[in-house]
Amino acid sequence: MAGNDPNNPQGMPGMMPGMMPGQMPGMMPGQMPGMMPGQMMPGQMPGMMPGYGGNPMMQMMQMMQMMMGGAPAMPMMDPSAMPFAMGNVGQDADSGLDADIIRPATLTELIREQKPMPTGSVLDYLCLSSDAQHALGGLPMGCTITFVGPPGKGKTRTSLATLLRVAATGTKVAFVVAEEGFHNAEGSGRDDLCSRMVKIGMQVCGMDEATLREKALANVYVLESQYHKGQTWDDFIAKYRYLVEKEQIGFVVIDSLNMLDPTKNRTADNLSALKTYNHEKGVTCVCIGQIRDTGLPVGGEALMHTADAVFLIEEMGLGSKEMAEQWGGKYRDKIDVIRAVKSVTTPTFPHMVRVAQEAGTGVLVAHEAQPAEYALPSLAG
Repeated sequence: MAGNDPNNPQGMPGMMPGMMPGQMPGMMPGQMPGMMPGQMMPGQMPGMMPGYGGNPMMQMMQMMQMMMGGAPAMPMMDPSAMPFAMGNVGQDADSGLDADIIRPATLTELIREQKPMPTGSVLDYLCLSSDAQHALGGLPMGCTITFVGPPGKGKTRTSLATLLRVAATGTKVAFVVAEEGFHNAEGSGRDDLCSRMVKIGMQVCGMDEATLREKALANVYVLESQYHKGQTWDDFIAKYRYLVEKEQIGFVVIDSLNMLDPTKNRTADNLSALKTYNHEKGVTCVCIGQIRDTGLPVGGEALMHTADAVFLIEEMGLGSKEMAEQWGGKYRDKIDVIRAVKSVTTPTFPHMVRVAQEAGTGVLVAHEAQPAEYALPSLAG
């Protein structure tokens, strides 16, 4: 009877239950009058169900709905737009929504000067004072720095010397080991990393072993995070946070950042997360890094964009007699130079610095043949 079928409320003659308005008996859903069965609609691709304007996604949803015995699905909202359609933000009583909003006008001590963390190495000259007239005299404190270059150029030894110098001032420091074992308790005869660190510390701090143990090593914490022992990035972060917050660590050396993720695919992302945490806790951090055959750091330009400061060691060929004379080398020789690629908190020394490794410690220092026109600036203060 008319009106009993919700799909045929007017009781239109010839309409069967489930038929759409305008659909003739025997026609498929979406088939236009005059079309032969199986004939495709304009814009319909082979294999598509009729209807929905030839949209493959909607066709698939229609097929799934028909297989499940339900009605054709309604178009879904783009997932990226869903957060904008959820409730009325103005009526949300969650006070946590204000937690990440900062109003600079309400802050005190808006302007600050960058402070240095002295290293006793060439690194003290790569960042400059705010007026760019003097060398800063150390690493920019509170920053996360990537220190990259070819193997065997003094990166680890320079970083260890800095670690012991800072520890001797009373600051608690951490050394993250990701490339080798730190201490060989079995006595295999190897001059292990612990032994090398102590020898460097004794020389740069001018202390004997007993004094170094009391004045500096008491403030040193070593965190082993070797990936071949099953350590993941998440494992490292859990231990790193525990150590930093429990012991109030102020300075960290990571050797090396790349080995915390052996896939090398997330180096820049990992550094970004680490940097943000270090900023919150006031940690100065040196991340030793490797370089590819191209000369760029592992992590590429993304890594250099992410770090607060980037110090890059390179080999420079003296390709002409004029260059050889300028840099105090021999024609066609290769020399080691270092430069500050960037520093977000300070000006940087605009020239390359020729470096040498200090006898006995291996710490990087400015070479005596540094060209006069590229003379290093005097230390601030």
